[in-house]
Amino acid sequence: MPGRTLNGGRYELEDLPLPGGAMGQVWFGRDTKLDREVVVKFPRLPGGHDTEQVRRRFRREWRITARLEHPGVPAIYDVGDEAGKPFIVMQRVHGPTLEDVIAEEGPLSIGWATGIAAQVCAVLAVAHAAKLIHRDLKPANLILEPHGGVKVLDFGLAAAPELTEFSRITQSGVRLGTPAYMAPEQIETSTSGPASDLYALGCILHELLTGKRLFPGKDTHAVMAQQVNDVPPALRSARPDLPEELERIVAGLLEKKPGDRPADAETVYDRLLPYVTDLAPLAANQDPSPSNRAAHMYAGALSRVTVSHLTAGGHRRRAAR
Repeated sequence: MPGRTLNGGRYELEDLPLPGGAMGQVWFGRDTKLDREVVVKFPRLPGGHDTEQVRRRFRREWRITARLEHPGVPAIYDVGDEAGKPFIVMQRVHGPTLEDVIAEEGPLSIGWATGIAAQVCAVLAVAHAAKLIHRDLKPANLILEPHGGVKVLDFGLAAAPELTEFSRITQSGVRLGTPAYMAPEQIETSTSGPASDLYALGCILHELLTGKRLFPGKDTHAVMAQQVNDVPPALRSARPDLPEELERIVAGLLEKKPGDRPADAETVYDRLLPYVTDLAPLAANQDPSPSNRAAHMYAGALSRVTVSHLTAGGHRRRAAR
């Protein structure tokens, strides 16, 4: 049921925003002009001297996201201002977060876990090539669409170290990352690079394969101490069916020193692809609607294509069969 409207009535928002949203409010809505579902996001604007900084950070977020033209990143449709508050209109993505999938499914099959991780690698390859670092990869920021595709959300904390127009804007008082997925260097020195995103991917892949967080910890400080000091538990002790090479891939992602991790996301993508097989349906991602059946038909046809493009630059790879 529509509530408020924006942009002269073009965008109709639902009655209430989505729960949560420490950085701002997110609403489901509809573009009445193009008759499509959208997501509308407003930044949280505190009073006082930080207001302009938050506006700048929000504008930075939509500019960063707009630069990432990739099927694994939600598209930006429009930006605007309503009663002095900036907003961004984005593609609405259907499906559960990986956090929800893990909660319902527990450990995923090797094929699904590596398939999801490989898709995230494809997005990271594009982002890192554009000199962007996500800095907050976690299951709650990854959506599994009905056809099996993965969307990477929330580039609001992304860093662009080599681009001065983006690199200096950070919202004060906000921790850059989520401790359960933060690399040791993010915790110890507040620095991050492409290898930090790969560490987060290692935490996610461990969780997909075991159904449990890498370092549970009793509180935030305990988790951060574990990330910095503790050796990750042996993956095959929880999943004896895992190939030794896959265990080595995850262990490499979780190396404490950035320089000891894989060279780049593309390298990890190539190493994961051989394990992307036997993708049985997931109960957490079932949708019997006609539109979902069409999506599965599309995915089935796509899987028969023997060439895929990993990055926007057109690096061609043979697709996993």
